[in-house]
Amino acid sequence: MIAAALLLAAPVALALELPDSAAATELHEVVVEAQLQRTAPAVSTYIPTSRQKNSAQTGPELLGHMAIPQLGMVTGQTVTTASGQAVSLFIDSVPATEQDLSGMCMADVKKVEYYDFPSDPRFLGKEHVINFVMQRYEYGGYVKAYANEFFISNAGQLNLYAKYQRGRMTFDLAVGGYYSANDHLYENTTETFRLPQPEDGMKQFERVTTADAASVRVRHRNLWPTFKALYTSDKITLSNTIGANFNYQPVHSSAGSVRYEPADFPSSDFSSRDDSRDASVTYSGYWNFILPHRSTLTVNPYYSYSHTLRNSLYTEGAGQYLNGAGDHTHRATLSVRFNRNFGGAGEITLLCNGYVNDNRTSYTGTANAADHLTIVRLGPGLMYNYRNDKLSALLGAGCNLERIKYGSTTEHTTQPWVDASLQYSFSSRSSVSVDFHHAVWTPASTYRSEAVIQSNPLFSYTGNPDLTCYRSYDFNTRYVWMPRNGLNFSFFGYGYFVANRFAFDYEATSSGVIRTITQDAGGYSNWFYGANGTVHLLGRKLMVNGQIGHRIVHHGAPYGWTRGCLTWHLQAWYYTGSWNFGLQYQSPLIYDGGIMSGTRTRERSSYVAIAGWGNGTWSVQCRLTNPFRWDWRAATSEMSTAAYDVTRTYFNTSYHCFILLSATCTIGFGKKIKTGGEASQQSGASSGILR
Repeated sequence: MIAAALLLAAPVALALELPDSAAATELHEVVVEAQLQRTAPAVSTYIPTSRQKNSAQTGPELLGHMAIPQLGMVTGQTVTTASGQAVSLFIDSVPATEQDLSGMCMADVKKVEYYDFPSDPRFLGKEHVINFVMQRYEYGGYVKAYANEFFISNAGQLNLYAKYQRGRMTFDLAVGGYYSANDHLYENTTETFRLPQPEDGMKQFERVTTADAASVRVRHRNLWPTFKALYTSDKITLSNTIGANFNYQPVHSSAGSVRYEPADFPSSDFSSRDDSRDASVTYSGYWNFILPHRSTLTVNPYYSYSHTLRNSLYTEGAGQYLNGAGDHTHRATLSVRFNRNFGGAGEITLLCNGYVNDNRTSYTGTANAADHLTIVRLGPGLMYNYRNDKLSALLGAGCNLERIKYGSTTEHTTQPWVDASLQYSFSSRSSVSVDFHHAVWTPASTYRSEAVIQSNPLFSYTGNPDLTCYRSYDFNTRYVWMPRNGLNFSFFGYGYFVANRFAFDYEATSSGVIRTITQDAGGYSNWFYGANGTVHLLGRKLMVNGQIGHRIVHHGAPYGWTRGCLTWHLQAWYYTGSWNFGLQYQSPLIYDGGIMSGTRTRERSSYVAIAGWGNGTWSVQCRLTNPFRWDWRAATSEMSTAAYDVTRTYFNTSYHCFILLSATCTIGFGKKIKTGGEASQQSGASSGILR
């Protein structure tokens, strides 16, 4: 009792001995804020807030709300690095596709990881990786419906997902459908032909094609069912997916007028119509085994069969140009990766990739031909990774041993590749990385056809069966700085150039121009550098994110140009209660047609206002895009060579005013399911039809 009394009296006595000012001091509230972003040598980790998850309907949308500094602005389902390279997406370290990310339960995302050149064999050697880490549950499942409708541009989709887990097994069933009734997809073209004449002179023709907007009619339908079975334990992950994909474009038609200057050819009306059907079935497997002695084995089998039909009819005056093509494609791949971790000495990954592709393509109409291309590839490789608290270094090398049979010709090639990556973390808030990649690439089958296809009275195109492999080199450098939770920046640079490049070339004859493919083309390089940053204000209720970058592209012969452009984007999100509001602006985009085409395209700017509401079960969103723009012009492009120039104006719904209304409903049942790796739309192998 005496001790208790002394303890109670002690604070009072202390207060009496203190000065008045000290006795009256108020104790302020201490707030501890969790660290929501962290960078390390091997991985950067980001924690989404409940506001961000309630505002997003798909995985890419969540990334857009999080504004991860290594990524560019996320629009739609496209995710790239800040400098524009593709990012591979995973859910719980299992490969994910676009439909996986639409079907995931947003409330179950615990964290998002970003990797550059990860050594973890589960990521299958991908260069840049986003991994969604999901909440784990005991048993049960969920169903999710995702629907959207593009008003004014007349398109929409409905996807249904169902997941059920019992014990170590998880089953996913999904089906989706898409439709488009777009009557605003057409282009106007001005072509300039410089043709040699029999009397040893050159004559220039200009061909101007103007479409009648009222005549355009485009219809598109898509359907995909998928089933996935997933087995997980402490040491084994087995994922097997079977899916199908059916694309049907019953009509894409337009009409208009054609005018020639000088009038050696009579002006006339034209009509164009084409249709296509694509059907594919796909199997995809992902098997991961944790072995003794800190070893891991990852196996990734894949097979697809695709059947493609294309038909087109072009009429100009009294001339008709009918073309048809059919393609059967089988593709099978097998990736095997064995990883052994030696602790402080680093880790080694042994890998081998197998690939078989068989294209059988037939042409009818202006060309009657049959192509048969078979590619068999075996690609062994070795990678070494060293990592400590500050540094992660990776060096990998290998080669693809390839056998190509095209018709009666058989080729054997060796295609080496090299990966190198160095990442250094100054602290959990700043890091720098540099990476380099070199590879040798095989030309796609679509470029090797000898068929000569005529598309109008003065223009034909063909492939080149003698194409050989080309070499590419690219590097990235990036500095990431996160001074505090509500602020981050990144500064980046990217370079890409190609050796032994092949490109479209244009040969003039007295009767017209034929587009060929030449491999003695001049060099190609693409450089891009810039910075982006994100700031959170008003207690994280307001987020502002932006990027500015400068791109320089060089095209050697046959195009011969070097040009630069400045691009930027800005977005802001405001969250209040269950509501979210956003504004986005993208400056005009200027880009080239890649290594083969010297086309330079300029797309218009885009601005979007967004309002959404979500409570974890329901999410409703409305996007108003380009509300003050009511013409259908989307982009212009130009290309110039010695024999042929072309300027095109493209019309579509991309930059016209439209409204996107979308909604999701996710209903869970049971007790804590494990989400991630939902069944997804599967895509077949690429067609070998010449384009």
